[in-house]
Parts: sequence; structure tokens; C-alpha cells
Amino acid sequence: MRLSRRNAIKVVTAATLAPMFGLSGATSAEAATNGAFATGSPINVIIPKNYVQPLDGKQGRIVQARLGRAVLETVRTHYKGKNLPVWKQKYGTMDLEKRVMNICHWIIQSVREHRDVYPLDPAWVAAQIMTESFFYEFAVSRALAVGICQFITPTAREYKLVCAGTRSEHSAPPYRKTDWSGEQDIYYEQRTAWKQARRTRLKISGDESDFLLKALRAGIDGKSVDGAQKYLEACDKIEALDKQVKQARERFTSYLQQNFKGRSIFASKDVAFFKEFDERVLYKKPVSAMVLMLARFLRARNGNIIAAAAGYHSGLSNTREDHGVYGRYGRIPGFDSTVSYISRILVNHHEIASRMVTT
Repeated sequence: MRLSRRNAIKVVTAATLAPMFGLSGATSAEAATNGAFATGSPINVIIPKNYVQPLDGKQGRIVQARLGRAVLETVRTHYKGKNLPVWKQKYGTMDLEKRVMNICHWIIQSVREHRDVYPLDPAWVAAQIMTESFFYEFAVSRALAVGICQFITPTAREYKLVCAGTRSEHSAPPYRKTDWSGEQDIYYEQRTAWKQARRTRLKISGDESDFLLKALRAGIDGKSVDGAQKYLEACDKIEALDKQVKQARERFTSYLQQNFKGRSIFASKDVAFFKEFDERVLYKKPVSAMVLMLARFLRARNGNIIAAAAGYHSGLSNTREDHGVYGRYGRIPGFDSTVSYISRILVNHHEIASRMVTT
């Protein structure tokens, strides 16, 4: 079939720009007709509902292999001779290839499984996992998020994942450090109280900087400020709760690490152990849950991958936008950690997707 001059230009342009969107697994004609490049811009954060995904059969295996090689080349280029993030080990001291290739397999499987909810770019999922955990299965965050997809326990349980400390048998042998198996519950309880104490302090002070300035001036004049005593009491409560939160977090992290120690997710006997103890350290179910969550968030935010990823990090409700046209697409919440998170995913995605046509 002969292409018109205009269609030929569209096909060539789409082929040139496809790597920048992680659409390199699609053919040029598919990329040109799926609506992703309607603006003619090399930047597009909206994944269209009709995004074509050639992930079945041989095409899926090709995309999977290219994605894995692109991730590994990205890591090698930027981290050879250096310590890897999260791992805190030198590049090359662990079998990263085995991990990445396995994870990419489950990314392709999961994107294909959940594409009826909303289509996803596999390169984006890989970039987000890289940001979350750098592919380290035993990663544990300060918020007690676990695994390559960094699920906290409440979210993981919504997606039917077994989590450490949630079963009565987790408090007895053969599990280790069982005295601290319940510290996660204490962590969540004390953290909730800590947040409430901070809200109470804010209610007392209003604009905190103005309140403290008034108190300083009053002190110089030998006077007092209304609410100063309650403010100090709230500060003391926050400090005490902060210590309790930190202690519970450290103890539960130690409990996790002791039970992870000496085990491998690539050994069948250990896989059986983790299925009963904490499935977040495995690949299949966490990756599937992550893709499903992102697909649901994309559907809720009309394909805005930035808002969907921000929702994964800080909660979908925090990406809500009530103003006019923007309400359909959501927003990035004004949290420093979320802004940094999105910035890193964008860079990781560009680095991975741009290599998918050259690896």
C-alpha cells in the first residue's frame, strides 16, 4: 500500500519520537495512529486510551528483551564503578541482570493483563520501580514500605499480598526476632497520634512563624502570649511520639531484615517461605499490583501518567484538582518528596526509553 506524503511524514516522525515516550515497542504506523503525537510535540504526559501495545506473543518477548537490556545499559552507563542507590553496594557485586530480566518479564505480563483497565508504557513501570527500589527485593523504607514496588502494608493487603507481622504465626518460630513482630502496629498507631499532635499544634499557633515571633517579642517585653503553654505541651508530645515512632520503625525493620537474612527469592525453598511471610519481596504479585494501581489511577486522571505516579507515591486523593479543565487530569501535590520522586522517574524513563531502539 502506498502512503500519501502526509502519512509518510507522520510515520517517519512517529518512528523518530517513539523512543522518547517508551512507545518503541510499537510499529511506526501504530505509533502514528494511536493519538500520542497529535500535538507534534516531543513531550506528552497523557497516555491515550487507544495507546497500541504490541505485547502479545513474539512481539511481547522482543519488547521484554529490549526493555531489560535498556535498563541494564542505563545502570551500567551511570553507575559502573559506583555504589548503587538503595543497595549501597558497588555496581557488579550483585546479579542485577537476573533481577532486571525477571522483573521486566513480569512488567510485560502485568501490563498485558491489566491493559483493559488502562494501557501503560512498560518503560515507565521499569523507571518507576528503579526509582522506588532500584530493583532491590529486600528494600525497606522509612515508611516501612517493602520490596521492589515499595508497598506499605495497608496498600499491599488491599491487593491481597501477604505482609510480615499480619499473621499470628509470624510471632513464633521458625520466624526470627519475633518479640518485635508487632512493632509495625505500634508504628502506625504512634504515627497517627503524631500527625494528630502536629495538627493540634498548628491549630494553636496558626501561622507558626508569626506565633513564634510574637512569643519572642512578648518575652523581651516580659509578657506572655495566649496559647504559649499549650503550644509547648504540644511540642513536647510531638517530640515524645517522634521517639516512639522511630523506635517502632527501627525494631520492625530489624525484624524484617533478620527474616530476610540469608534467604534468596531465587531459591524455591525460600520462595515458599516468603509466600507465607511477606510476598512484597517477590516479583509477580507486587508488579501486577503496581501496574493495576497505576492503570486505575490513569483511568481516574484521564491518562495523566504524572498524576498517576504522584498518586502512587502520596495517595490519589492528593492529586485531586478542582479547577476547570485541570480537574480531569489532576496535579502533582506540593510535597518535596513527591516532586523529587516524579523528577527521578521522568529522567529514568527517558534514559531507558531512549535506549530501547539501540540495545
